[in-house]
Amino acid sequence: MPPNHSTKLPPSVQEIADVIGREKALEFIGKLPNSGSRSWRVCIYIPKDLPADHKLVELLGWHDARRMVDAFSGMILQPSNCRFLEWQFLHREIVRLHREGVQIADIADMVERTAYWVRVIIARAEETQPKGTVSDQKNHRRGAINQPFGGLNETYP
Repeated sequence: MPPNHSTKLPPSVQEIADVIGREKALEFIGKLPNSGSRSWRVCIYIPKDLPADHKLVELLGWHDARRMVDAFSGMILQPSNCRFLEWQFLHREIVRLHREGVQIADIADMVERTAYWVRVIIARAEETQPKGTVSDQKNHRRGAINQPFGGLNETYP
């Protein structure tokens, strides 16, 4: 999923992006497995010498792998996995689809989540929206203000 380019990267990811570029850094990090019990980060060792059959070359290509070795030779990097960028994109898309009139059940099928989860995302977005907007006026006509999804409690999935 394409990230929002205006979102600031965590410092652990920015240092990689400074070497190989933002898009390549995010793609690279997305290919790495989580780091044990710390699901918010990934882990990779950058070798001092780079053989042509190294996993880093497979993931980045020779030139970018060489740049990584030049910048981080012999280091173990533990950057953020940047899943928050995917979540932000997913949430924006859910709200956009809802505003375009797509039914909640259809959105839930598209994003492979429950309808309840989609309603929660939409309700959160409407809570942060300034009063007097078009969406707010539509909900007011439906009587949905202060009851974003039919009186369900405010616990989130």
